[in-house]
Amino acid sequence: MLEIKESDGFWQKLDQLVTTSNLIIDRPQGTIHPHYPISIYPFDYGYLEGTKAGEEDRVDVCEQ
Repeated sequence: MLEIKESDGFWQKLDQLVTTSNLIIDRPQGTIHPHYPISIYPFDYGYLEGTKAGEEDRVDVCEQ
């Protein structure tokens, strides 16, 4: 797993993070939000497999 600390320059290493992780789409475009049914995802939404962000969540992504 690629570890990026805040001092490493997250945005400079983002391309490497994206190219080394599988993109998992868990809420396809048009999906209704599970907690807010009035909200519909306008894009595919998911996460990068094998990543961790704040509070142990995965790194979220949306894809147009």
